[in-house]
Amino acid sequence: MSPANPQTRMDADDARAALASTRRLDDVDLSGADLSGCDLSGCRLTHVTLAGANLREARLDDADCRAVSFAGAQLERMTATQARFEDVDWSGANVGAADLSFAAFDRCDFTGASFAGARLARSDAYGCVHVDTDYTKADLSRWTAPQSDLSRARFAGASLVKAFVRGSNLNGQDLRGCDLTMTMFDGAQLQNANLAGLLLDRTSFVGAQLQGAVLRGARGQYVGLIEAALKLADLGDTHFDGVDATGADFGGAKFDGACWTRSVLSRSVFLAATLASARFNDCDLSHADLSGVDCSRADFSGANLHATVQQDTRWSGAKLDGARQTDPVLARAEQWQPRRAK
Repeated sequence: MSPANPQTRMDADDARAALASTRRLDDVDLSGADLSGCDLSGCRLTHVTLAGANLREARLDDADCRAVSFAGAQLERMTATQARFEDVDWSGANVGAADLSFAAFDRCDFTGASFAGARLARSDAYGCVHVDTDYTKADLSRWTAPQSDLSRARFAGASLVKAFVRGSNLNGQDLRGCDLTMTMFDGAQLQNANLAGLLLDRTSFVGAQLQGAVLRGARGQYVGLIEAALKLADLGDTHFDGVDATGADFGGAKFDGACWTRSVLSRSVFLAATLASARFNDCDLSHADLSGVDCSRADFSGANLHATVQQDTRWSGAKLDGARQTDPVLARAEQWQPRRAK
């Protein structure tokens, strides 16, 4: 980071005195300074270098930091609730167990930083870099990081309850052990991501890219999969209720042992998918494409199979008790179009 003005070297004692009197620091270099436990709450820091500094248990609540460098700094157990960080360099910093709830981050660089066990609840991160950032067991509930590249961050055991990562890149992410209750993944890229065994209550993947993702053993209610792409995804042993997967693409996906109830899969594509021994009780599969699908021993009791495409579909041993088949009158009505005027 290159500040606009030359920086003046300052020691820790002078910095503490300046902060106590003016509550601000501008264009100063405090690299390696020991400011542990220092109260910077409400302070304004502009073009300040704190690279390698010790700010353990420091207080930055309501602070305004612009063009500040915390590169390699020790920030464990720091509190910075409702603070604002703009163009701040956090690369390589240790921010473990810090409290940054309600903080705002704009164009920050978190490369290689550790937020393990930190609280970032209700914080916002816009235009930030998350390369090799460690969010292990962090509280990211209601965290907002849309359109972000999170593919190289680590989220093991993190809480992402109600987090908003719409349109973000999470390709290949291993999210096992995370709490994704009501997380918003709409339009996100989750190709080859691992969500096996997770509880996905009211989690939204509307329009998300989940090709090759592993969701085996996942469970939940009211999951949003409208227009989601799940080609070749592993959905075996999933237990979902009340899912809306209207228009989703499940081409080549595995559903072995899956149990989906009271779910909407209308107009979804299952081309060459494996539904053997799966259960879709009381589900709406109207207008779904089941071409080349293996439905052997599957249970479609009470399902709506109206106008499904069943070319080369295998039904050996399938259970269809109470299933609604195609209604020819309704099918003709659905295809009706008004005559064109001559």
